[in-house]
Amino acid sequence: MIKIQGILGEIVEKRLVTIEQAKKTRSIKELRTIAENSSVPLSLQRAISAKRGISLIAEMKRASPSAGSLDPALDPAHRASLYCDAGAAAISVLTESDYFSGSIDDLAAVSIIARASRVPVLRKDFIVDEYQVHEARAAGADCILLIIACLDPMQYADLFSLSTSMGMDVLVEVFDEPELDIAMKIDPPIIGINNRNLKTLKTSLSVFETLAKKIPDDRIRVAESGMKNSTDVERMGYAGAKAVLVGESLMKAGSDVSELAQAMAAVEVG
Repeated sequence: MIKIQGILGEIVEKRLVTIEQAKKTRSIKELRTIAENSSVPLSLQRAISAKRGISLIAEMKRASPSAGSLDPALDPAHRASLYCDAGAAAISVLTESDYFSGSIDDLAAVSIIARASRVPVLRKDFIVDEYQVHEARAAGADCILLIIACLDPMQYADLFSLSTSMGMDVLVEVFDEPELDIAMKIDPPIIGINNRNLKTLKTSLSVFETLAKKIPDDRIRVAESGMKNSTDVERMGYAGAKAVLVGESLMKAGSDVSELAQAMAAVEVG
């Protein structure tokens, strides 16, 4: 296990504790059985590639370390309906409990709604154990997030391989060039560049603009964090993004959420 600094290290440490607790409630064998009998996962790669413009991966979360409380009374199924109707190509669900007030039950509720619209669901979490991959699939996740900053190269390769063997796509997240070098060692088709430094929590859209140039054109580049409106989405599109992952702005939009999601999902570049 690598040594992780700052808030990210704290989150991962807590996550390891909650994973051990979860294992006592439901065994990995039980999850594997449920996962094996679940519907075939929808392809995030296909959903993004099929769209003419920039694909919106619309995220839901009750809270975050950077923004504090966002929507403590979040109704995941209702929010999923709004996102699907607004034209989101995929939905990201934060399932981490200690810092984001999420749960795997949120994902299960979203999966039922999203599948009816053929919209893939991403498990957004700090995945450091194979248990979480099985748990994701058993709850109806179509894809998972792997954050390079949380994993050593062998863990990353193993979790990536496990996920894809179960039919799930992987969004591999990086923040800087050393992380990108690690990510590219196993040729992931989808690479997310997080504009938020997970150690300081500060965002800058120039992070994507700089790093995207170093990713081959045959990969799907996803810009994550820091986009507040369709102008920001367009800016990321001109920098090479085929998709954007937006959470905080949508969660803060209140009654304007559908309008903002529609505007972001409608952006076309070039």
